[in-house]
Amino acid sequence: MEHAYIQLLHLLAGHATWMLAVVFLAAFLEAIAVIGTFIPGSTAMFLAGALTGTGALSLAWVFVWAIVGAVAGDGASFWLGDRYKERIVILWPLRTHPGMLDAGQRFFLKHGAKSVVLARFIGPLRAIVPVVAGMMGMRPLRFFAINLLSALLWAPAHILPGVAFGASVLLAGAVSFRLVVILAMLVCIVWLSFRGAGFLVSHANAWSSAAGRHLGRWACRHRGPLGRVARRMLDPETPDATHLLVTSLIVLMAGALFFGVLEDVVSGDPLTTIDLSVYHFLQSVRTPWGDTLLAALATLGSGITLLALIVMVAVWMAWERRWRTITYWLAAVGFSQLLILGLQFAMRRAPPNELMTSHFVFPSNHVAAAVIVYAFLAFLLARRVGKLEGVLVAGASIIVVIVVALAGVYFGRYWVSDAIGGAALAAVWVSLIALTAIWRHPQPPPQRRFMPLVVLAVVALSVGLQLGVAMPTPPDSAPQPPPVQLTQTQWKLSGWKRLPCFRSDMGGDRKEPLTLQWVSEPASIREQLRAQGWVEGTDLSPHSLLSLATPDVAAVSLPVLPKLNNGVPSSLVFMRPGQSREERDVLRFWPSGFAVDNGSATAPLWLGAFAHERLTRPSWPLNILHIERGVRPSDARIRVGTELGATVLAEVDCHGVPVSLLVSPMQ
Repeated sequence: MEHAYIQLLHLLAGHATWMLAVVFLAAFLEAIAVIGTFIPGSTAMFLAGALTGTGALSLAWVFVWAIVGAVAGDGASFWLGDRYKERIVILWPLRTHPGMLDAGQRFFLKHGAKSVVLARFIGPLRAIVPVVAGMMGMRPLRFFAINLLSALLWAPAHILPGVAFGASVLLAGAVSFRLVVILAMLVCIVWLSFRGAGFLVSHANAWSSAAGRHLGRWACRHRGPLGRVARRMLDPETPDATHLLVTSLIVLMAGALFFGVLEDVVSGDPLTTIDLSVYHFLQSVRTPWGDTLLAALATLGSGITLLALIVMVAVWMAWERRWRTITYWLAAVGFSQLLILGLQFAMRRAPPNELMTSHFVFPSNHVAAAVIVYAFLAFLLARRVGKLEGVLVAGASIIVVIVVALAGVYFGRYWVSDAIGGAALAAVWVSLIALTAIWRHPQPPPQRRFMPLVVLAVVALSVGLQLGVAMPTPPDSAPQPPPVQLTQTQWKLSGWKRLPCFRSDMGGDRKEPLTLQWVSEPASIREQLRAQGWVEGTDLSPHSLLSLATPDVAAVSLPVLPKLNNGVPSSLVFMRPGQSREERDVLRFWPSGFAVDNGSATAPLWLGAFAHERLTRPSWPLNILHIERGVRPSDARIRVGTELGATVLAEVDCHGVPVSLLVSPMQ
């Protein structure tokens, strides 16, 4: 996987001209009337920025072609409006989307010339306001001046976040490809959640209208109780008919999904194979930092956080005197958990984590509880805020639920199918509660635009208190086993063969050779290396990370990034200056899990790797040090093995890698 990723970056860097052409076309087509609604131009700009951050593209040229494409696209749309005026409504594709033109006219009449700038950042209006400006007789010189201003604001706003992400990926890749995978997963979750929420909100009316037509025809043919319910739902005098139809569809789809997953789990269909594949993949990218991050994010779905939100919603509904809503919701929370517990005992499905064999996991009550709380909260908020705020609320709720579910699968609390089953079952309950709430209170509730901030404050306070009291530990963490004991003779004769010859980042891939095996206490290693001119690597801090973006910085001024060996970060790092400002030598040491007894004392055995790093600046403003591959393992031994102040016990050959067996003098 890592090899394919590196090859992809090299391929993109070698075809920069084509990538810039894609940037121009995306910016141009996104601004063309109606067509631009279906072109993911903003996403393309973010990806172009990400490639810029990795050094595959030039930031200046990406800006130039994005701005030129945006100005040209808006100019073409303006020309269409100015050329055809009112006749444009009968031309394709506007004749098939009359509502878009009406929305653009209302927006232009409300905001005037500044609508050209504002619409650039609003997806549905971005491609239609220039047409309206031409139809309304806006002067071309004025339009193009404002158009250029909007493009100058739009391009950096969409490209620079991508640059930051690409630089982060480059920095994470310099530490470990595992971090690249985790970072990419989290960014994809955020992007897909907000895109999905925006897509659902923007298409809810169209879907509900289509469903309403089908339901209306069915209700006309059926005069029984179900037909009366359907006719009442479609009654134009009944507010929130859209919410009724959408929540009804969610009930049906979530119910079908739950029973589909249940059938697959019972019959052992391919979904269970996917469970195993996903679990093994997540275990392959695990790192101590990833464990800490996801354990912290999992507090968003902890019992304390969910309880705080339940209390807040109960107080909120009591303030609005919606007593039945409180009763139905609390009853649904309690009954759903009892139902899930019953299903778990009936299914008796064990989790992947062997340390949690006393639990049953299908469907996941943890994910179900998070869905019930956050989804119902999103429903309450979406009815009380504007459309844009509703998209943000829905997107944030989806992100929280997915992250909580991902953390559970990552730590082996449950399988993917357990999470999907719990989420689907909970979605049915939330939809039923929502339907009941709309039936009981059909009138739109009063606006509460401040409530999202209140919810955010409650979540932040709950999570902050939990992290402040004690940093969460992974649920599958266990005390480290004691090191394997060897005598010095055993280690010298054959024990060294039990240790790897190369550092491994993921899946057994070979990185730099491990040319040192050193028996010593950490304090002794530090003392001896300092005496030989080595300095301990700079700790990662805001100040040291800023040096990564400092121009004309020396290599020794940059922090020594840790490296992972089978998921374990280097515990000891040292560096010394090279022959030029752009070079330095680096030593990294990892615990081996072994300890050596020389007859008088026992000390841990460390694995060490020497690296000669050279500074490169592939993408402003990031400075990245790359390992110089021209240094052979034998050269590394000559340059390091005799310069550490340690006693060389033996020189051995580990599958072509010369390894020095070292002991400290006091041993």
